[in-house]
Amino acid sequence: MVKVLPPVPPLAKIACANDRPAVQVALSQWAQGDRALRDLPLVRARRNTVDRVVAEIVAELNRRVGYTFTLDRLAREYDESAAWCRLLVQRFAPDDVWAQDLSVVQDAAFHRFARNATDYR
Repeated sequence: MVKVLPPVPPLAKIACANDRPAVQVALSQWAQGDRALRDLPLVRARRNTVDRVVAEIVAELNRRVGYTFTLDRLAREYDESAAWCRLLVQRFAPDDVWAQDLSVVQDAAFHRFARNATDYR
């Protein structure tokens, strides 16, 4: 007789996905970018520009990964996102070099978007 194992509970899958080193590194980078963004000493006009760039990256993430996603999926997108993030930044802030630091705007956008992951804790 073949023994049938019960299905893996969703919480066990979540713990495994969040514990992957690549996801943990990504979460750390994204949080660091978000802190760096908050700590930027910008005047209101520049803050608005940076916030718009971050919002555009978040909007593009919605188009690329959808509204239902895991942190693992988002980390994989992050690995391939530098080129399209750079294009977005240059499109929405072409003359604002101070708003084009991907280690800040890209990471902050991924940090904000990650909070909507199905396995975010």
